Amino acid sequence: MLAKFSVKNFKNFEKKFTIDLSQTKQYAFSEACVKDGIVKTGLIYGPNSIGKSNLGKAIFDIVQNLTDKQRNPMLYMSYTNAMHLENNAEFVYEFVFGSSRVRYEYSKPSYEDILEEKFFVDDVQVVSRSWNDFHTDLQGAETLNGNKLDIKISAMRFIRANAVLADNATNKVVKDFFDFVDRMLMFSHLRQNYYQGFAVGSTQVDVEIIRKGKLKELEDFLNSVDVDCKLKSLKIYGQEKLFFDFGGNHIIDFWENASTGTQALVFFFFWYMQMQGNASTTPSFVYLDEFNAFYHEKTAAKVVEMLRNVQSQVLLTTHDSTLLTNDLIRPDCAFKMLPEYKDSDSYVMGPLSSRTQKELRQALNIPKMFRAGAFD
Repeated sequence: MLAKFSVKNFKNFEKKFTIDLSQTKQYAFSEACVKDGIVKTGLIYGPNSIGKSNLGKAIFDIVQNLTDKQRNPMLYMSYTNAMHLENNAEFVYEFVFGSSRVRYEYSKPSYEDILEEKFFVDDVQVVSRSWNDFHTDLQGAETLNGNKLDIKISAMRFIRANAVLADNATNKVVKDFFDFVDRMLMFSHLRQNYYQGFAVGSTQVDVEIIRKGKLKELEDFLNSVDVDCKLKSLKIYGQEKLFFDFGGNHIIDFWENASTGTQALVFFFFWYMQMQGNASTTPSFVYLDEFNAFYHEKTAAKVVEMLRNVQSQVLLTTHDSTLLTNDLIRPDCAFKMLPEYKDSDSYVMGPLSSRTQKELRQALNIPKMFRAGAFD
């Protein structure tokens, strides 16, 4: 799981900004939001243009470094902070796998080029890279030492592609790290439906839902959030298509007639399907930006409930403070992104529970406290 992430000089993050997902408490409610002392389902609240979307882009920069999964380079235009275009963007990831901790640090002048890397397992550095020079102490990768790396190839990616790592505890953690990054997923339906990580290429979401036999499940989901409809699939010119079914021969094309919110729900359901099943094949980490931009508050609450029960670690961003109720999200799993971080040389965004001395009991009205400024 991702325990902590820091970024500096990337887009609007001029100074070092950290989100700490390990500052959890011993609350006896909404326990599904936490796993092994780390936020499993978290909510990030913040005003417009504060950096919620850019935080997701920063976290998913690692997908370009290490994987061949889906990328979206257009999201990474204007890569470094406008005040320091000549300086590198800096990233630090801290993961927990079982009882072991991993720290991966790197710096980049642009989306595709990487100049500095450090990789630690339980505070022991096992990989280092400075420009073209590279060194590793991982057993099974020693023969790679001395190679000069192209700046478009990360040291960790080079090891993954060219070494047969020995079977030992350290290398198991390294493999767990690679597997976790491979299965990271970011998606959004704000300006357009896009995703990063987890898979490769594009597909028609309705065709895939129909192919997997999930059409009735989709219909039930839409009905559960007050989208009163019946759905039907028909094969048109050899291709399955989705329709609203009004009985008899009365059908209309789904995508031509569904509201923006209903289309967003189908897109969400498509990715929710990927979160079902074996933990080794489902997304490891999901970042869903402005997830409820087109949802009624009841629908948004339903989506949070669904995501609390998946095995994936999930971070959601929102403008809706009503979702901060203890029935959905614990105070140690909710974060408030404030402009104050721009004035600090090293800012740590902890959860709401770290922003007050008050004991936050289950019966408290957290949204009301939030709107009253209790966590400012």
